[in-house]
Amino acid sequence: MHAPNKNISNLIVNYLRGELDEAQQKELNEWLKIPHNLNLFERIVSKENILNKSFEQDTFNQEKAWSAIDKKIGKTTNYRKWLSYAAVILLPLAIGFLILNQVPEYEADLAEIQTIKPGGSNAVIYFSNGEVVNLKKDTSSLIRSQENLLIERDRNRLRINDNELNTSTVIRMNRIVTPIGGEYQVELPDGTKVWLNADSYLEFPSKFSDKERKVIAKGELYFDVASNKDWPFIVESKGINLKVLGTEFNLRAYEDEEEIVSTLVEGSVLVSNSLGENIKLNPGYQVVINKSDNAMIDAEANIEAVTAWKNGRFIFNDRRIENIMYDLTKWYDVKVFFGNASVKDVRFSVDVPRYGKIEHILKLIQGTGEANFTVNGNAIIVN
Repeated sequence: MHAPNKNISNLIVNYLRGELDEAQQKELNEWLKIPHNLNLFERIVSKENILNKSFEQDTFNQEKAWSAIDKKIGKTTNYRKWLSYAAVILLPLAIGFLILNQVPEYEADLAEIQTIKPGGSNAVIYFSNGEVVNLKKDTSSLIRSQENLLIERDRNRLRINDNELNTSTVIRMNRIVTPIGGEYQVELPDGTKVWLNADSYLEFPSKFSDKERKVIAKGELYFDVASNKDWPFIVESKGINLKVLGTEFNLRAYEDEEEIVSTLVEGSVLVSNSLGENIKLNPGYQVVINKSDNAMIDAEANIEAVTAWKNGRFIFNDRRIENIMYDLTKWYDVKVFFGNASVKDVRFSVDVPRYGKIEHILKLIQGTGEANFTVNGNAIIVN
């Protein structure tokens, strides 16, 4: 039996707050079994970056909000109490309005059958002068900016022309960005090769300085640094610096993950955190930095699993399903919802091609009997 509409808005609000009990979660899951309900739910919770601010006291600036309201109504009152009432009453009403009035729109969407496809070569270049080139749309083999910066493209790899860069007198930062579901390769002027995983970016200067080769990175990137003992290569990411002369390493530094991980494949790398602490890695080891306190630890790494994405595979060894699904969302551009919290900690080992269908991965996991998946469009519910 499905929950009536008047109850669903409260269930969704409690879901966003993380306050659903087991009975409520089952009630919501039953409602979500209907395809157009799942579509509606996905649309609503996709606004969670806005809704969460109404529930999280640390990020919602109540004083500023009330100040703006007070100017308009010309009254004073207990705004903390008023805002708490607003979060309890107004948001369920708003969500209830969506449920009652927008269901036909989602039913119409069902006519469009969506296929979940793997990611592929896709990136955008942001030149320092403001020019933007979408590499998925612009298929030119040569790309030249107004500042005479020349980029050559060979299939899915970019090569920055070193002669053009070295004639520049002003150092400016350019950026290449891969979206969710994208990847790309870049060869920098010094010969260093960089692979960018989905949802990542690399900032590089219009000209390296004489003292060092410094770039800025976010997301997940694999570096094959051209060796030059007199010209150190430095990667800066939020909270850490990596200094190398010539080596291969993987950097994982997504903003929405709690840790930054640098894994050394060969050569040597010196990792420094914001506290001034240093760890020199040996091949086959990785350093993990906790973002909350910048603490660093080093440990032996599974190189094959860490670098699998670069080699066209997904290799998960005894990984929590929450972490597995996180990586799949980056590559397949899907949204994932967990029917209950306990399933997030179930661990699996999977070794599959990166360019295959996501349904194949889900069937392998589901075959263990430890998890079940419901797929509708680009939304996946895990139970």
